[in-house]
Amino acid sequence: MKIFVDIDETICNSDFKSKNIDYSLSCPNRKNIEVINKYYDEGHEITYWTARGAATGIDWRDLTEKQLLEWGAKHHHLLLNKPPYDFYIDDKSINTVDWEIRGRRLPNYKNRFKKDME
Repeated sequence: MKIFVDIDETICNSDFKSKNIDYSLSCPNRKNIEVINKYYDEGHEITYWTARGAATGIDWRDLTEKQLLEWGAKHHHLLLNKPPYDFYIDDKSINTVDWEIRGRRLPNYKNRFKKDME
């Protein structure tokens, strides 16, 4: 599977109370990183997709790549072009609260529409 993962408030905690966010102060969420790394090790394609810099125009790529390396966050791709938004509605999305409730397991979307196709 191709899995897109947000960075801030998913695999790390960042201070969004400040008007000028300093991502260098972000703290990794080791438990979530371990789970994503497991998906990577199972052969899934992991893309970290972030809105860092989308509103300010600041290029956070170098810092973000360094953090992913330091945190041991295995991945295939890093995309920084995620648009800023307030809500994301999609048939294949899962938020961190639901993910935690599910025991950090992914839903099985491959069989999701199987009944409709029979």
